[in-house]
Amino acid sequence: MALSVHPTAAGPRPIVHIGYHKTATTWFQRHVYPQATSHRWVPRAVARQVFLDPWGLAFDPLAARRALACPSDPRPVAVCEENLSGYIQNGGLHGLMAPEAARRIHATLPDARIVIVIRAQPEAIAASYVQYVRAGGTHAPGRYLFPARHLTGARRHPYKSPAFAFEHFAYHHLIGFYDELFGRRNVTVMTYEDLRRDPAAFLDRYAREAGLIVDADQAVRHRPNGSFGPTTLLVGRATGLFTARSVTDKTWIVSLPGFYELRRRLLQAMSAFDRGGSAEAILGAANVAHIRSYFAPSNAETARLRDLDLAELGYPMATARPRAKGAARSSGGAPAYAATTAGTR
Repeated sequence: MALSVHPTAAGPRPIVHIGYHKTATTWFQRHVYPQATSHRWVPRAVARQVFLDPWGLAFDPLAARRALACPSDPRPVAVCEENLSGYIQNGGLHGLMAPEAARRIHATLPDARIVIVIRAQPEAIAASYVQYVRAGGTHAPGRYLFPARHLTGARRHPYKSPAFAFEHFAYHHLIGFYDELFGRRNVTVMTYEDLRRDPAAFLDRYAREAGLIVDADQAVRHRPNGSFGPTTLLVGRATGLFTARSVTDKTWIVSLPGFYELRRRLLQAMSAFDRGGSAEAILGAANVAHIRSYFAPSNAETARLRDLDLAELGYPMATARPRAKGAARSSGGAPAYAATTAGTR
């Protein structure tokens, strides 16, 4: 059935869905927004060209509006690009990309409805590590999660060479930033867990809040992609030694021409039989314990910002001491990046 809404007198508004990564954004991009009748889908390549490609001091909102315009289709745009929240494998460029993207969106589409989908951090970070291996990564979870412990020189400093950062998943920072920029009532925050639990109900609520009209039955026929299991991860790390692509912090012996694509197909075939495991199975119990402790203060603030029952959805909430050694506290109540140098392999 098509989801109907009651548009305001001003009509539907632009939608900008900024992620986060690993919250079924690919599903939205393939099966939701392109089928919407209320909005005009903006392909990811165009969204990146408009909001992410311009040099930091050379963004032109007038040029961005022209690039998004389509005189033959006056419907408001629907943008869905998870890198607007920052790329997970480089910590969102030390956390600098997401606020700049927000400013660019506001300068271009000041009346936009912002959509943010969050996910419990143990599972979100496990999925991020799976993506790292999928993209050719060869290191163990401890090296991935705590890069400063293993790197030297300029690569040890995130402002010189950004890498994975826990701070990227402290959702309250970005939610609060968008609230200040667009106004709280113009920022929709939903959870990946609700989407997984009942996709139809999730779409119904979201469509009514964002003014989206889409055929829910068609969309929910396609479920979000699964993840790699532990065996596929081990094979992925081993075969990553034979391709230089496509992450920077990795080891490779020789880069065989065409092997990256062959490897991708092999891992995808394996994942059909080796489904994604728990966060503990992927990252290790000690690392997950550290993650749960780290994000409890942030999740308490996120729950307050949106009156969400995150504890019921499995988000880390109870404050506890970090399990990993050397995890100092920053002024914001979470371990500072530079001091977060411990972890398990």
